[in-house]
Amino acid sequence: MANRYGRLLHDFQWMSFKSRTVTPGWGGLPSTPETVPLWVTAHAGKDDLKLSKEWIKYIDALNSDRSFKFIMSPPAGWFNRNDNADTLSFGGNVVEITSINKGVGQIKNLLLKNGPPDANKYNFKLRPEIVHKFTVITKQGEVINPAEGIDVYTFAIGRSFLFVPMNRVELFPSLPLQVTMSSTTKLEAREFPDENSKVLAKINPAKNLEIYEYAPRGTHVWGRSNKGWVTLLWYPTKGKLNYPTSWKMKTIPAIPPK
Repeated sequence: MANRYGRLLHDFQWMSFKSRTVTPGWGGLPSTPETVPLWVTAHAGKDDLKLSKEWIKYIDALNSDRSFKFIMSPPAGWFNRNDNADTLSFGGNVVEITSINKGVGQIKNLLLKNGPPDANKYNFKLRPEIVHKFTVITKQGEVINPAEGIDVYTFAIGRSFLFVPMNRVELFPSLPLQVTMSSTTKLEAREFPDENSKVLAKINPAKNLEIYEYAPRGTHVWGRSNKGWVTLLWYPTKGKLNYPTSWKMKTIPAIPPK
């Protein structure tokens, strides 16, 4: 199986409630981290990891000073009962799935033993399938940022490969895929999946395109066509989510960074 991208579901998509905060027996909190466990085996089981000083520096490089202070203070949602990082992510984030077996997907993740990567290359904007954005869910099912609206970043990390149950994932549509341009949108095909990249072609409304490859970038999704890279999902600010083509997903990303 070729690698597939998927997006982790929000509570209201996989539960019979608007969010976990209104399930029977919940403690009554108005909002809570929208965590998604990442298993250490194909059957179950979370882990918590003692991160070295080098890993802590990587967390610092991904976050603002305020965000770093928040995420490093248990129980913030990633460091919970101790000073170790849990193997988990949050609803709305992308995962890259390398295989699926009996309803469980193995994902790409950073390995503790390898040490941290370069934060200039592995960050939410460039590698959102690895570096994830912290999401919080309210009683009403609204997805918000933590700590009065700050952007906070974590990453998928384990001692070995990690797994996620597929009932918590919406897969990106299979490729290759033909999409149709919106009847009112004119797209620019670019050399790379970046809004500042060179424009190779301009595609008129209602035209068809064949998509061969995905490139998630932050809260956006790009697709490679024979004319160049085009935006399939453009989500620059909260409330302005845009699908320029017939390509659609039910699961929306985390709130775009400020």
